[in-house]
Amino acid sequence: MLRKLISHQIILFFLVISIPGSAQFTGVYTGKPRFDILVKRNNIAIGTINIELFPTIAPLHTRNFDSLVSEQFYDSTAFHRVIPGFMIQGGDPNSRSGPISTWGYGDPSQPTVNAEFSTAKHLRGILSAARDADTNSANSQFFICVAAASWLNGQYSVYGKVTGGMNIVDTIVNSPRDANDNPLQKIEMFITRNGSNDTIPNAPLLNLPASGSLVTGTSKLLRWYTVSDAIIYHLEVSTDSLFTTLHKSIKLSSIANTVANLSPATTYYWRVRSNNGGHFSAYSQVWNFNTSSGVGIDSFNEPLTDIIVSPNPSQGEFVFSNLKSGNKIEIYDITGKLINSSTVAGETGSVDLSGKSKGFYFYKIIEGRNAIHQGKLIIQ
Repeated sequence: MLRKLISHQIILFFLVISIPGSAQFTGVYTGKPRFDILVKRNNIAIGTINIELFPTIAPLHTRNFDSLVSEQFYDSTAFHRVIPGFMIQGGDPNSRSGPISTWGYGDPSQPTVNAEFSTAKHLRGILSAARDADTNSANSQFFICVAAASWLNGQYSVYGKVTGGMNIVDTIVNSPRDANDNPLQKIEMFITRNGSNDTIPNAPLLNLPASGSLVTGTSKLLRWYTVSDAIIYHLEVSTDSLFTTLHKSIKLSSIANTVANLSPATTYYWRVRSNNGGHFSAYSQVWNFNTSSGVGIDSFNEPLTDIIVSPNPSQGEFVFSNLKSGNKIEIYDITGKLINSSTVAGETGSVDLSGKSKGFYFYKIIEGRNAIHQGKLIIQ
């Protein structure tokens, strides 16, 4: 068996055996299956760890674990490796009665489970699959994080989390141990299935940019609010409101993502749904944003004068102050089309857009041949 080097720590994640054919278990789940892990030290119970698994994130690992529990495979196996500040690891059949020197090496004849890497993060309480250097070598061994382990993200298959009894996990990880991180006293587990969490997560509420916003440049940060039980979010961005042609489709563990390679003068639609490991939510409301044409505010340098715009957006009337006689006011729509141009005779000038549609417009103040000021107008 190979020893796996993870970042700055040498952690031994080894293959383990499973009941033949267990990886092909095809149970149907109504949500997240729940399990109780009764923990004993020297045959005395020290508490119970409650977990739930993620069939919509890692179905193969969920089914494998569930089938092993149904065969009472885990009973009397040990948490054979404990590393404070990192994780506890267990589930090796060698730890039932084999020499401690064999714990963690498992049985190479068992079926393996293919990797199911995702964007789910290795945070405190997360349950993930142990493996060796082969990414598709996971079997019955698993580990529970006692702290965030970001260097494992995208490298190991997250497939569950602790929902109760983290104090028991903390007790285990702080047990006296030898130089190989084996607890000095055997810590056994006995696992039983205990129902299902069938909760359906809420659809995310979108945050920024506000629907209908005008954005400049070729990228934009999209943000939404946290859904309390979400593990992963799925963001879709499209140039049509039915999302038949996707500009971007991505799974994330964060509540924000930057959309790049935006085309000018284009309307983009976006939506998000959440995944709590057992169910997907409905999609959020569809919001949209509009990219500027490239002839508006994003086409020029910072303003060179302190021109004041006094808008009356409900009526589409705008007054410009601090101008010079001969300055020109140009108004563009969102497509970059010039829709109004006027030359002022004094220090003020006005523009009447009352007959125009509600939305965003650009203005430029021209002095000679140069744009000396530019900005955005809104008709409400």
